[in-house]
Amino acid sequence: MSRPFRSIEEATSFLTRAATEEGVSHLSYWYLQYSEGAPDQVIWVATYDPHYMQHYMSNFTPLSDPVINSVMDNKLVDWAEWFKVDHVAQAVDHIANRYGITKFGISMPLPAPGEDKIIFSVNTASSESEWAKMRGALVKRFQPFAREFDERMRPLVAQVEKGDSVFKLSA
Repeated sequence: MSRPFRSIEEATSFLTRAATEEGVSHLSYWYLQYSEGAPDQVIWVATYDPHYMQHYMSNFTPLSDPVINSVMDNKLVDWAEWFKVDHVAQAVDHIANRYGITKFGISMPLPAPGEDKIIFSVNTASSESEWAKMRGALVKRFQPFAREFDERMRPLVAQVEKGDSVFKLSA
């Protein structure tokens, strides 16, 4: 395993560099801690514009997002499919587009302890005709990356679990 991240800012910088190097628009990591069946803490590290992240958390939250809920059921999610059929996903997409986030993305679950949920997402520019081919390639390329990123995040997650002060939404 590579060296653990020392801060959320370091993890965010790493994702930003990786997105550029890998030629994708955005990368995102959610760690949702649960206590007695309900979400207790949220750690979100992403390359998204901080204004979008704040808007998302104020107006949608992970629990109201059908894409996130489907991933929490341990399913790989193709955002473009959800945006075709779900009004909440369409509302998220409408706002996300203002911040350079397209409907061409995937969200994948990662193994988590207990009731916790971990979600890693990749967003990219694409066309409707190219998306089906690109989607599979993104999953294959980013699953190992997501697992390693999660391993490097675990010490920060442990700090939050202990109640230590950690900036939880990347900026």
